[in-house]
Amino acid sequence: MTKNRNKRQRTKITEESLLRTHRLHSGMYARIAQKLGVDPSYVSRVAKGERQSQEVKRALLSELATIGKGALAME
Repeated sequence: MTKNRNKRQRTKITEESLLRTHRLHSGMYARIAQKLGVDPSYVSRVAKGERQSQEVKRALLSELATIGKGALAME
């Protein structure tokens, strides 16, 4: 019984962590697009590798680093 309970607790913690992280990512493309004066779909295409832009790529990496720090602080 203890094994199953521990597994459920770990799963619940993991799910909660994922949801917190997802909330931090929410709107990321829109925030970056607004800062750079481009369309959010362009930011999305750069993120997927369909378009090339060093400026957008740097902004994405910077935002992800900021989000990563925020996610760690929430734990």
